[in-house]
Amino acid sequence: MKRNFIIGAAAMTAANAYADGTDETIKAVLIGCGGRGTGAAANFLKNPNTKIIAVGDVFPDMTERALQNFSLPPEAGFTGFDAYRKAIDYAVANGAVYAILTTPPGFRPIHYKYAVEKGLNCFLEKPCCVDAYGYRMLMEVNKLADEKNLKVGVGMQRRHQTVYLDGIRQILEEKKYGDIITARVYWNQGGIPVRGTGEEPTEMQKQIRNRYYFVWLCGDNILEQHVHNLDIGNIILGNWDPLYHPVSCNGMGGRSTRYIPKPTPRVGEIFGYHAVEFEYADGRRMYSQSRQVAGTWSCVNEFVDGTKGSGQVARRKERGERLLDPYDVEHTDLITAIKENTRYNEGWAGATASMIGIMGRMATYSGQVVTWDQAVNEGKTYMIYENHDALTLDSDPPVLPNADGLYDAPIPGVSKNV
Repeated sequence: MKRNFIIGAAAMTAANAYADGTDETIKAVLIGCGGRGTGAAANFLKNPNTKIIAVGDVFPDMTERALQNFSLPPEAGFTGFDAYRKAIDYAVANGAVYAILTTPPGFRPIHYKYAVEKGLNCFLEKPCCVDAYGYRMLMEVNKLADEKNLKVGVGMQRRHQTVYLDGIRQILEEKKYGDIITARVYWNQGGIPVRGTGEEPTEMQKQIRNRYYFVWLCGDNILEQHVHNLDIGNIILGNWDPLYHPVSCNGMGGRSTRYIPKPTPRVGEIFGYHAVEFEYADGRRMYSQSRQVAGTWSCVNEFVDGTKGSGQVARRKERGERLLDPYDVEHTDLITAIKENTRYNEGWAGATASMIGIMGRMATYSGQVVTWDQAVNEGKTYMIYENHDALTLDSDPPVLPNADGLYDAPIPGVSKNV
């Protein structure tokens, strides 16, 4: 089996060998101080001899809260769209070797590029980009990271979760279901809350506080949440090859439920549901559903169909079985690779899984068949990449409300440049 990671339990044991205090502390900078960022930092800090030494966020209140959480001096905190540069520079000057990049994913390629240029090993929260331009940037930075012998982890924790690793081994090595024909992957959940106060003084602030509703920030739910399931389906069909991907897809989706109970400027621009059929070069398919609609069937899972039967990918947890937290293990595996100088770059798989979601979104937004090459080379750019650091919370975001106070959204069969 092809793997670009260390098995979680073994890595946790190896990392504990450094707990005697003789090993140099792994110092990290945190970029993105919201709930996922502080959560990722807490997972990182569960490993021995680790320390957060600098933080950065676009919002001053988030930076201040992080300074307090990690007992840092004021000079270790930075705010603004260029906070990532200032925090990384400060951290590198003070011995950091590790960057935790957990802002909304639209920012990820920009931050990743700078961190690698400065020589930092990186943990990237998923997804890793929101558009084709970001994907192409990621691929170039992945090459640079390999050239500089830097280690890269991605927050796709199923790759570090015992029940998934065992289940995938049973499917790929033991042929539990025979030869796999199709994968079926789901992230169907209830509605998502509107975040922020609704009283933010600028459109930029309102959108970033409520990032899950805007494509330039989150990529839509087919990418933001569903990337986990797409990654697992792709592993099963590609046997751990981090560059394996479908060659085309078609799909359908819509946003009618975003207007329930009534239209409001805060419903954003994303779809409420997507269903996509991904086709691979060998003719096999991955069937995908992602939905955020209250009162509907909930399913967050992955299944396969083979020549000897069908079943769930992850094995069942045994009664009384105690398992390591995969959110902890993904950091432990990255830290172990750093200390043992093991080749380790999940950035390739993170980029691939993210681009699969982007291609699927293009199909649902347009209502057309979309090929991988079309998606990579012609996909719409949503994020602001040019002059990014000059942005402020008073700047206009890439999308603005229309005359009715609502956000225009793609119309399948009509929209082309999506």
